[in-house]
Amino acid sequence: MKKLIVVSGILVATAGYAQNSAPIVVEAPSNNPNQRICMQVAETGSRLSRARVCRTRAQWDQERREMRQNVEQSQTRRVEKQF
Repeated sequence: MKKLIVVSGILVATAGYAQNSAPIVVEAPSNNPNQRICMQVAETGSRLSRARVCRTRAQWDQERREMRQNVEQSQTRRVEKQF
């Protein structure tokens, strides 16, 4: 009886895997630095208001690098104790 349960469990698992083996095609993102990309950006001070900001891929990458540098600097900056 135990063998039957184990074998049926294996068969069910492999049958589910075989059904999902279809190839998935994903287009590679374009690396064109001049491509215009628009994003919805939440406005500070409002929970509902959003602004649409359009910039080139190079501008978004530059902003992302600057934000990351700011975060890394604030995390590594040494805080002096004030007594």
